[in-house]
Amino acid sequence: MALLHEPMPGAFTEGDRTPRLSPFIETVFGCLPRADQRGWAEFYIRALLQTPGRKSPRRLAEAISDSPTASQALHQFVNASPWDWLAARQGLLRWVAQAGSAVTAWTLVPVFIPKRGDHSAGVHRRFDPAQGRLANCQLGMVVLATGEYGPLPVDWDLYIPCGWTGARRAKVRVPEEIRGPLWVQAAELLRRAPSWPLGRRLPVTADLSWLPDREALLTWLAQNQQPFVVEVPDTMRVIRTVPPTARTPPRTVRQVLLDPTTAVGTEREPFVSLPVTLPGSFAERVPLRLLVRQRPNDPARAWLTNLVDRRLPELLPLMRQPRLAADVVSTLNGEFGLQDFEGRSFPGWHHHTTLVSAAFTYSRVNELGAARGAGVGPGG
Repeated sequence: MALLHEPMPGAFTEGDRTPRLSPFIETVFGCLPRADQRGWAEFYIRALLQTPGRKSPRRLAEAISDSPTASQALHQFVNASPWDWLAARQGLLRWVAQAGSAVTAWTLVPVFIPKRGDHSAGVHRRFDPAQGRLANCQLGMVVLATGEYGPLPVDWDLYIPCGWTGARRAKVRVPEEIRGPLWVQAAELLRRAPSWPLGRRLPVTADLSWLPDREALLTWLAQNQQPFVVEVPDTMRVIRTVPPTARTPPRTVRQVLLDPTTAVGTEREPFVSLPVTLPGSFAERVPLRLLVRQRPNDPARAWLTNLVDRRLPELLPLMRQPRLAADVVSTLNGEFGLQDFEGRSFPGWHHHTTLVSAAFTYSRVNELGAARGAGVGPGG
């Protein structure tokens, strides 16, 4: 069996198209304590960038090395090697900043990863929008940093349902602190984003139609004075307010739109803006705006924001981010092997998603930089 501390394969194959990747690795994975770990991180990312189709450890290794032990070593590096994925993600965000892309917003997106068995960390039955049915899957969540190069995936978490207890958790090495309902684990992921280098109280954007306990997450955001612009389904309950004191009982967005006193959007002015709050003793004290886009022959779409003093043209770019971020997730699935992880462990899943994020971000920044005549990213 190949051991991780064995020497790296002596040379990459002639098809290597990433000759200037090493400085990127030093910035992002310089936190890895051993040189062999940093070497395998570079190997893995080179392979992700160059391997067509499915990205299993075997195919990744064969794409850039003739070593018969490379596949086993790659698998061990991802699944068994103890390295800090959070530190690597912080390094990735630093590299993005060095590339000249100031982060302007954080976007939360769900990632449904189909699984056949029941043994991979966090697997459970859930409605998968891509399949249109209940399916065995992992539910990942990714935070993307929006800036000059579009949404870039910079942090991840894997939802661990409450039913995952005892020996089942221990077998796949789920830390004890990873607990709570879905919204709590989503909140913890968002809590990390503003605390990173360059992190400020940047707006959080999301389409929360997938989140069953979205009201709790929104209340948490409001309590923490976190700016947000989020799309919500028309079943979301709000309290319409008429300053200074008049309020309606809690009603769904759909019911608000059916109210004859609610203005109707037009083709020229499709957005309707209404002052609202959320139900709940604390939430009712936080002023929000309900923005609804109504166009003839199109379903209405609704957003909630606590940026009540921002004009609509300032909010529109934030409202578009979740769909742009969802396109990035599709690219991660189709071109960067996000769903091709073959291990079962919680650390392995985080290692794989970190490496996939790094490969995508390196590719996107350098591709757009070259298109603009700026050359490769920092350190290149």
